[in-house]
Amino acid sequence: MSTPSPRATAETAPLGLAAFGTATFMLSFFHVGVDPALTRAVFPLAFFFGGVFQLIAGAAEFRQGSTFGGAAFCSYGAFWMAYALYGRFVAGTLPADQAYVATGLFILPWAVLTLYLTIATLRITGALLATITFTLLSLAQFAQSDTAARVGGVFGFATAALAWYASFAGLIDSAWGRHFSPTMADPGARLEHLDHRRVRPVSLTSCIGERAPRTEHAA
Repeated sequence: MSTPSPRATAETAPLGLAAFGTATFMLSFFHVGVDPALTRAVFPLAFFFGGVFQLIAGAAEFRQGSTFGGAAFCSYGAFWMAYALYGRFVAGTLPADQAYVATGLFILPWAVLTLYLTIATLRITGALLATITFTLLSLAQFAQSDTAARVGGVFGFATAALAWYASFAGLIDSAWGRHFSPTMADPGARLEHLDHRRVRPVSLTSCIGERAPRTEHAA
């Protein structure tokens, strides 16, 4: 009796990247000059597609063993959900002369998160390299600078385009069963010598007895 072949695991990254790119694309319009009074139009999309669906993609990435994918999608999913709720229920209740400080503080942690996620992507693929969008938007709020906000919006469009391209590449390669779209895999490989071939722990929380020996690269 023949054994059934194992069921293929679906790739969830294209969904998470599409959700992130779409929400970022929509929001960027309001930073480059579209009437801010219309910002609420992006909240439903940000909450459900950018938020809920990224959380779903992130949970699936964790299940598949992708630490980076799970952390990134769940984090940005939480961001978009929080952003929608902040804009809908909080921003309008803040003192008008101090609201920009609150918004800057709201965005700032995501700039920090984006920075170290960007460093992690150096060992994954160049198609996931983040930009300075969140940093610029945070600075724009603190400085009350329309120019910085517009520049942040432009970088937002670039970020959305990069996320959409990565999503497209994942879908096309999966559908055709072969590598069609260049994604600049492992752009940080040239920095590999910096690890000094140290033993890497299984996880950040593993004790010394749980550490597995590092697999040496073939000469």
